[in-house]
Amino acid sequence: MSDLTQETLVDWAGQFYPRGFPPEEDDASESIPAHHRTPEHQRFIDAWKTALDWKEWGAFVEDLRATHPEHALGGGTQPFVSACLRCQLYKEEPQPDGNRQVTRWAVAVSVLAPLYIVYVTTQTRYPTGRTSRPILSLEPRNVGKAQADLLARHTERVLNCRPFPLSLATVPLPGLRIGQLNYLSTDPAPTLLDAFFTDDLANLP
Repeated sequence: MSDLTQETLVDWAGQFYPRGFPPEEDDASESIPAHHRTPEHQRFIDAWKTALDWKEWGAFVEDLRATHPEHALGGGTQPFVSACLRCQLYKEEPQPDGNRQVTRWAVAVSVLAPLYIVYVTTQTRYPTGRTSRPILSLEPRNVGKAQADLLARHTERVLNCRPFPLSLATVPLPGLRIGQLNYLSTDPAPTLLDAFFTDDLANLP
């Protein structure tokens, strides 16, 4: 995948997700859904099997643990559900108002192509134990930008991946049945970001 154009990425996504098979037409009596019996879905499964044997990923995560002892290290990978390997650096800091700010710097590497994204989520943890919904930033500008840039450089150097072009993130893929999503061609349609990574990046453990 040398040319990261919209056309190239759309065609590539189509290699792993079948066209058609609207969810409302699924037959609940079938033990294996029809869209799981397609060549595209088998390629998706094979890509995940390869990714789970990728020793470089394990070494990458352990290296983050060693080089960032001031942060907690967490996961986020959902094998065969999403389309990416994920890990995160986690930091919780007290605020003057008594709340605590939780910041996560996450790396997501697609299992379908040598592409990655680095993003940041922030949320507030209140003294009651309640936590606000995370705020997702795909292009952090203030909080966490320096750390995100460092993670991006480390990912490219160690894993030999290229940054996913965020300008194409919202390109719709109408008609593709993306397994981890509950919609097909309704509003909103799945996007390139959904296909190569997940539709729920902010959801980190």
